[in-house]
Amino acid sequence: MLATIFDDLYNLQNELDEVLFSDYRVRKSRFPRINVYENDDEYVVSAELPGADKNDISITLKDNSLKINGEIKKGNNSKDNIHLEERYYGKFERSISLNEKGNADKINAEFKNGILLIKIPKSPETKPVSINIK
Repeated sequence: MLATIFDDLYNLQNELDEVLFSDYRVRKSRFPRINVYENDDEYVVSAELPGADKNDISITLKDNSLKINGEIKKGNNSKDNIHLEERYYGKFERSISLNEKGNADKINAEFKNGILLIKIPKSPETKPVSINIK
């Protein structure tokens, strides 16, 4: 396929539109996309990390803050003629504030098919205790 100056101008216009007329910076800063929910026993965090390697992901919990950071390496050869590149690659970091303290010793993290699933048990002291009335 022979590229013309019009192809270059079209690509430049698309890149400018991406930066000027979309929420490009917000989307990059909100990567990876996550879901967070809780039940009586634990918090569950699910993060989309397509193309990531589990060895390039770090998870830390300090107080009520969970931090996920790492890097997704660019998968294509630099000599390839790229036609469209929408997937994110590079370094990333997300911090999530939890309502209550999590039990750091019992966190379980699993990475499968590009989805990072983190289960954070709630600390025993933060769970409600039912008290019988005598």
